[in-house]
Amino acid sequence: MHVLHCSIACCLILSALVAVQAGIITGHPDELIASPAQYEFHYSVHDSHTGDVKDQFEHRRGEYVTGRYSLNDPDGHRRIVDYSADPLLGFNAQVRREPIPHY
Repeated sequence: MHVLHCSIACCLILSALVAVQAGIITGHPDELIASPAQYEFHYSVHDSHTGDVKDQFEHRRGEYVTGRYSLNDPDGHRRIVDYSADPLLGFNAQVRREPIPHY
């Protein structure tokens, strides 16, 4: 019976090591919280009743963020903002305006 218990224990230890190597079992939960942020999102609104037209996209990998948002201004132009942020250059935005075509 002792040999069976030792064999089971060895199998469990080896299985755990294989799982850790394969990434199935990760580290401590605090390590997960401290991992770099990674996300992507996109949304858009086109409300013909109120005239609210806007959209945004953002992409983040760790400390590097890029994105764009746009909206229709009351003066008949579309404002488009491309932005990025990183530890070296900080936050940068390029703003441009384009006439909204009227059909």
